[in-house]
Amino acid sequence: RHSIVDPDGGRMRLARFLIVLAALLIGGPAAAHQTHLSSGHLVVDGAEGSYRLTVSAHDLALILDIPTDLVQPIPMERFAGRLDLLREYLDEKLAVLADEVACPRTSVGLEYQRLPEEIIIDLRYSCAAPPTRLRVTYRLFFGLDPGHRSIGTIEAGRGREDYVVDRSASDIVVDPAHASAWIVFARTVWLGVEHILVGIDHVLFVVALLLGGGRLRNVVAIVTAFTLAHSLTLALAWFGLVDLPSRLVETLIAASVAYVAFENLLGRGMRYRWLLALGFGLVHGLGFYGALSGLDLDPGHTVRTLLAFNMGVELGQLTIVAVVFPLLALATGEPWLRRATLSGSLAILAVALVWLVERAVLV
Repeated sequence: RHSIVDPDGGRMRLARFLIVLAALLIGGPAAAHQTHLSSGHLVVDGAEGSYRLTVSAHDLALILDIPTDLVQPIPMERFAGRLDLLREYLDEKLAVLADEVACPRTSVGLEYQRLPEEIIIDLRYSCAAPPTRLRVTYRLFFGLDPGHRSIGTIEAGRGREDYVVDRSASDIVVDPAHASAWIVFARTVWLGVEHILVGIDHVLFVVALLLGGGRLRNVVAIVTAFTLAHSLTLALAWFGLVDLPSRLVETLIAASVAYVAFENLLGRGMRYRWLLALGFGLVHGLGFYGALSGLDLDPGHTVRTLLAFNMGVELGQLTIVAVVFPLLALATGEPWLRRATLSGSLAILAVALVWLVERAVLV
């Protein structure tokens, strides 16, 4: 007498349903690589200040009530026609204070050379006197995107200082008595964690590698190779020794995800999986650089920022490994594991191919 209950078949149907659901949730182009970032460079020379902010063009369009579908480029004339609304928004959300006295803003300008992805807001300020303590209150985009971050540099008499602000800590203070280095370091670490966990293409690449990775020593080799590779190209890109177009980098990242998933389907190359992680990790490092490319740091700050961001990326990567590898290890020997691995790889391949077409042809 046969039972109508099929535990393995039920688990497989559940696994496939979750895989397809995940693919549908992450398959859109906007979800593939969001970092929620703007960047800024504030220079205070005597009592005069200039603040250049590089922001997402689509985020600014939403703030200024400019119609956008988040895909099609927005003509610069649309932004030029909303300068009054931009001034009102800046009055409410951004202030520069010298010794706790607000510095009046003297001009607002927009620069369009980075469209369609980004737009530069050029602000000028005039303080009553050269500041001994400078404070910037930054509230831009938090109402639109609670995960927004702004990262940048300030030059104000006593040299250069890095900053990272978010919704929970949105004041930037430049003061000889204000020890902010460790705060900036911690926030930059978190920025690295967020970048790899929110960047779904990086997540799927690591997951695809693990699906065919095998035993623990193979996983250690994969993680080590990926770490060395992306750290190398991140540093090379930072110092200007490697410079590839962002569209090409994003296309290659999608191709790397697709290739590893396809190799899983063929069941080949598992022994040398660490070499794939090493080779494609070089490409992913250039993608990580895009999250920090708005910064312009002196050598001392560069080392600190690269170290902090890489630490964050590794923590994010280890989080993925800590979730996926124990599940694979527990399922070792189960008759359905091979089918689940193939189903997962097939779903990842489908998502990666969609990204590949979008980035290479449509975007």
